[in-house]
Amino acid sequence: MRTGDTADIVIVGAGIMGVSTAYHLARRRAGRIVVLERDEVCSGSTALASGGIRHQYANRIGIELTRHSIETYERFEDEFGVDPRFRQHGYLILVTTEVEQAQTERNVALQRSLGVDVALLSPDETRRRFPYLATDDLRGATYSPRDGYADPYLATTAIAARARDLGVTIRTGCEVVGFARTPEGVEGVVTRDGPLSAPVVVIATGAWSGVLGALAGVDIPVAPLRRSKFITAPFPFDRIPEATPFVIDPHLGISLRREGAGLLLGIGRREEAGSFSTALDWSLAEPLVERAVHRAPVLADAQLMRTWSGLYEMTPDQTGIVSAVPGVAGLHVIAGFSGHGFMHGPIAGQLMAELIAEGRATTLDAVPLALDRFARGETSLEPLTFT
Repeated sequence: MRTGDTADIVIVGAGIMGVSTAYHLARRRAGRIVVLERDEVCSGSTALASGGIRHQYANRIGIELTRHSIETYERFEDEFGVDPRFRQHGYLILVTTEVEQAQTERNVALQRSLGVDVALLSPDETRRRFPYLATDDLRGATYSPRDGYADPYLATTAIAARARDLGVTIRTGCEVVGFARTPEGVEGVVTRDGPLSAPVVVIATGAWSGVLGALAGVDIPVAPLRRSKFITAPFPFDRIPEATPFVIDPHLGISLRREGAGLLLGIGRREEAGSFSTALDWSLAEPLVERAVHRAPVLADAQLMRTWSGLYEMTPDQTGIVSAVPGVAGLHVIAGFSGHGFMHGPIAGQLMAELIAEGRATTLDAVPLALDRFARGETSLEPLTFT
């Protein structure tokens, strides 16, 4: 990087949040935009995500984010020239306890009030529609047919490519190690290759955003949480159909969906201390198999083939941040979506671009995503986060 190198906007991080922000800023002709990435485009948490996209949240902001974002995924190939393999097979969220049932009824009422097509199913209806599931211990389930999942790598790299087409510079292998600060604001970043001056800097580094915030001298309450995925050998479609929904069992702490000829199963350790380790955790295989076979007995014949681990970027209220940093002119944060970053990346990037270019988000009310909500004590926990 050359001494005296400058940009109008620097974005740190080339996952879904960073490249989406860059793309939407470029569409607004916001000036010279440079994205800096320590590794490669879509090489962090985004690449390891399950790719789920759902409307089913307990808070208005989560529902509204998906309402806007899903439209991008539905027209993705027309806008970005790449098929992201968006499969709208629905989301099925299982309900086990009386407390969960009461919360679910409130959730469904809110979702329907915002125009979401969602059904509250009885155990018998759940079993009739999805006969591979054991439902005797369930109180029911919720099902939204427009939900589904897409390929995070295909989608993120396609957005990055279109951003480049619009003039965005993406520098990979370029690690940010510091920030140029004044008492009032930010003046750029310092990389291992040298400084880059810019009056606007966006931190979009997922689970590492708290670390970047510390380098800038600000508190960004984002912490990593490991989540593990397992994939099975090919499993017969006549036993679990190709068009099966993304099944979430919050009580058992597992998820299930098709991944090509196999099945993708998810599990985590809810009480695990946060760290940046993505070490493989085969010790989770035993509890995963036990719980998965309990919920879908046909899986007793499935064979686990491989596993990987990724990082959720958790905030205290399990809701993302799209915000200017109070008291630090020019510094912005887009991070902390607590396992929901891929699904909300397209609209979150648009909101950040609006905030930078127009001074406020205009597509929807983004106040619930403001960083200073934590200091104000104005948070509302999003319970439909599955860790």
